Amino acid sequence: MYVGARDLAGKAFIGTHQFTIIVPDNPAAFSSPVKIGGNSYSMRDLGNGIKGFVIGAHNVNGRLMVKVFEASDYQATLEYYNPKKYTKWYSSDFDTEIAKCSSSKQDTQFINDIFNAVNNYILNENKNNISYPALGYGVNSNSWAQSVIDAVGGHVRQNFSGVDWWNGGRVPGSYFLSPVTP
Repeated sequence: MYVGARDLAGKAFIGTHQFTIIVPDNPAAFSSPVKIGGNSYSMRDLGNGIKGFVIGAHNVNGRLMVKVFEASDYQATLEYYNPKKYTKWYSSDFDTEIAKCSSSKQDTQFINDIFNAVNNYILNENKNNISYPALGYGVNSNSWAQSVIDAVGGHVRQNFSGVDWWNGGRVPGSYFLSPVTP
């Protein structure tokens, strides 16, 4: 389990975006597709033959919403794990960094707890939307990546290179718990 950080995509010229990279110690435990937000996802090659999942939160119509294998997060992961194949000296890349998460839990349990927390977040955010902040000041993707790890008892480095606004802020922990009733 890792938190990744990459340069912002598109026309943004400054800033860092954080996301999670899930690489199971026991891939057989996740050989069947995993349900996230009502959709099924299978592990994908992360660039070096090792399979896993990439999950982050993004600005979707002004809301902080989960995306699994979002194109830029996934590309940044491929570049990190296999730079020889996925980066070229003549084109820009995401300058991806990753930090390993720690937990006292067994790896499979930790990952299942992450999936449950992500699904709870999706349900709770749909009922009580979290606005994506203007100019990155407020609870954003950096806060989300750190918060989901915290919510299941994990630990990770907070700050990465570059400008990662609000990485120390946290999404309220209740969003990652059992879904709230309307």
